[in-house]
Amino acid sequence: MKKMFVVFGMAVLMSLSVMSGDALSAKKDQLLIGMPGDPTTFDPHIRLGLPMLQSWPLVFDNILARDIKGKIIPALATSWSYVSPTVLELKLRKGVKFHNGEPVDANAVKYSLDRLFDKKIKSRIRNFYRSVKKVEVVDSHTVRIHTKHPDRYLLSPLADFSAVVPPKHYASNKLKHLARKPVGSGPYRLAKWRKGSEMVFEAVSGYWDKSRQRVKKVIVKVIPEPTTRVSALVSGAVDMIKDIPPQTVPMAKSNPDVDVVAGPGPKACSLIMVLKDGAPWSDVRVRQAVNYAIDKDSIIKNVLQGHATASMGTVVGPNSFGHNPALKPYPYDVAKAKSLLKEAGYEKGFTVPLVVPLGRYLKGVQGAEAIAGQLKKININVKVKPLEYGAWRRNSRSKWKKGYKPYWNYACRNDLALHAAWMYSGLLYSKSTHGGVRSEKLDKMIVEARSEPDEAKQAAKYRKLAAYIREQAFLGFLYHLDEISGKKKAVDWKMRSTGLVIATDAGWK
Repeated sequence: MKKMFVVFGMAVLMSLSVMSGDALSAKKDQLLIGMPGDPTTFDPHIRLGLPMLQSWPLVFDNILARDIKGKIIPALATSWSYVSPTVLELKLRKGVKFHNGEPVDANAVKYSLDRLFDKKIKSRIRNFYRSVKKVEVVDSHTVRIHTKHPDRYLLSPLADFSAVVPPKHYASNKLKHLARKPVGSGPYRLAKWRKGSEMVFEAVSGYWDKSRQRVKKVIVKVIPEPTTRVSALVSGAVDMIKDIPPQTVPMAKSNPDVDVVAGPGPKACSLIMVLKDGAPWSDVRVRQAVNYAIDKDSIIKNVLQGHATASMGTVVGPNSFGHNPALKPYPYDVAKAKSLLKEAGYEKGFTVPLVVPLGRYLKGVQGAEAIAGQLKKININVKVKPLEYGAWRRNSRSKWKKGYKPYWNYACRNDLALHAAWMYSGLLYSKSTHGGVRSEKLDKMIVEARSEPDEAKQAAKYRKLAAYIREQAFLGFLYHLDEISGKKKAVDWKMRSTGLVIATDAGWK
């Protein structure tokens, strides 16, 4: 397998070197980016994933957008307001056209949001809009979104997953065609796509925001193998790359013309303890003991090589709406952990399987093994069980079946929406795929916080919710992973708080 990666890496670098001369000769006009993968589809209403979220913004405009710090800003909608707790009104930008000439208007916005609920589409994105009752066209450039209940969280998916498409074109073409031949109103059009190899984007003339067209052409090279990707940056074959593994940071820094850009990301790692009757960790004291017995700082230093931040007793990061800055991490205190286990009647410990997906999270298996070693000190025998990601997901879906033994999951949830609602719905709400809690009280608190129409009161409810979750130790709180990317020093680019690498943010100094 290692030999195959080396051969593949050499082939990639050879193919890149053919283009590097062109890049140097016209570097102010184009940008070459090395990415770990490319989209599974260019239909922006089907499913999500990092390759899609980093590619779609080149072709499509969202209704709202985010700046690099995560603040929601205008996009196709120039302003928005709640005319009632359940009605959000959007005023649209005038004079914008899709790449095929159709107008970007209220009908296009309504069509695009309604399309999420078309059963033929089988959209996974519609879950973010489950509160939507109907979309109303008020006039050619005014839209109202009616919700079943107050839902201020709706602004987040409108800023992240609300690509607007031309109605006539998308209604008259087959899904297969739309998946490979996208038409949007964004700053670039997809000129070429060799699946698994390369995407070429060309700037569209007359685009309304020139700051998102700093180069005329963007070329994305798909380089899945991390060392090969770093080698491409160091050799000058590409101008930027996403995701540098910690162990290859010295390699990236070996070229004085390369900048390694690292910083706190939105991905929170935690232990999900499936709370089923009979499980020792159904007792809150046992869950608290687990948190006291994990030396997060040691794992960050020795496993993650410093590229993470200890969780502050929450999975909601400091850049996300609903973060509670008053919370503190569970300190590393083995004596306290042993005392709590003794109180709960588990002084002699117990055995538990810890399931971790292979290759999904940065040093995921190594992190799980480090946790297992630390918990041995309080007589908890953790059996680390690595699974291929698909099997890991199937295992998660089966957890509540009768007779299915309780276990722990190692999981890292990426807070791309920068909102507590996103994190709690995926990790703690009773209907979540990976969550391990079924609590009516917790569900009620999650729903009430999301439904609060007043923003200040909503933030207060999320802070209270975070404090309750920490107190009850519903999760083993671990760390927030850093994002590590690289670029040539001549490239002008700053990391987004979401960790996404989007070409429209970059240009030449």
